[in-house]
Amino acid sequence: PSLTPAVPPAPSILRRSRARRGGKRVRFAQVTVYYFARRQGFTCVPSAGGSSLGMAPRHHRARRYSLSQFAHLRQVSHRQHLRQHLRREKLRARRRELTQNGTVPSAEAAGLTLADVSDDDLDVGQVEVDDYFYLQPLPTKRRRALLRASGVRRIDAEERQELRALRLSREQCGCLCRLTCEPRTCACSQAGIQCQ
Repeated sequence: PSLTPAVPPAPSILRRSRARRGGKRVRFAQVTVYYFARRQGFTCVPSAGGSSLGMAPRHHRARRYSLSQFAHLRQVSHRQHLRQHLRREKLRARRRELTQNGTVPSAEAAGLTLADVSDDDLDVGQVEVDDYFYLQPLPTKRRRALLRASGVRRIDAEERQELRALRLSREQCGCLCRLTCEPRTCACSQAGIQCQ
């Protein structure tokens, strides 16, 4: 039997393209964080109530961090938010217990505050902060309190009706066509878009 020389495998396209790049990569050395004053929003639609949160058109401060500093600050901030969220949840649970799920009025439950929930009562160690953290929707009262704490003196009450109208209009999306489109009565067709 004769032996034929082994044919080298065809070079990978991926390896060639990496070699051609010459090792050019984008690397970030720092993070710039811009700080804005809080304002009433008028640009977002919260799921309930009025007083949407927004920010001033221009930042009032900027700060630079190294990547490691920023990662640490973010972790500390997320842990604080998580602690506050767990504290509010624990307070609600205690109030429910004292009022037998809201069926019996209780002066003791009404007198409880966030200060009555200690750090020992929280299971922060059981929750992976980065897996848990995401922006939580805020109730209307908290949004109004945040605006007032940020120096907003007059909260526009008309925004509440505007937001309600927007939420209602978003519920009525598309047209009433069934199976076939009737261009004479189809709201989509009359608006110049494809029948939904």
